[in-house]
Amino acid sequence: MSFARNCLAAALFLAVAGTARAQDTRDADLRCLAVMAKINQLQDQVHQIESFMGGYYFMGRIQAVAPELNLGAGAVEAYNKMSPAEFISETQRCEQQMRTIRLSEIGRAMPKAQPEGK
Repeated sequence: MSFARNCLAAALFLAVAGTARAQDTRDADLRCLAVMAKINQLQDQVHQIESFMGGYYFMGRIQAVAPELNLGAGAVEAYNKMSPAEFISETQRCEQQMRTIRLSEIGRAMPKAQPEGK
C-alpha cells in the first residue's frame, strides 16, 4: 500500500511540476512578446523587422500551449509588470533566444526557386 501511495504522490508531484514549468515558459514567452511589441515601435527599420519576426515566433509558442490566451491583454500585463531594468534583461534574454533560430540556415537549405517556365 505504501509503495502505491508513493507512486501516486510522485506522479502528482511530476504533473504539478510540469504544469508549473509550462506556466513559467508561457510567462517568459509573454514577456518576450511584450518586448518585441515595444521594440517594434522604434523607428529603426532593422529593429522593426527583427521584432516583427520575433513577435510571430513568441506568439506561435504561446498559442501552441495556451490557444485560449488573449495575447494582447497578456502582453500588456507582462509589460506593465516589468521594471525598466527587467525590460532590459528580458530584451537581452529574448534576443539571445532569437539568435538560436537560424532562419538564414533554413533558407539556404531550401530548394532554390526556379524561374517561371522552367
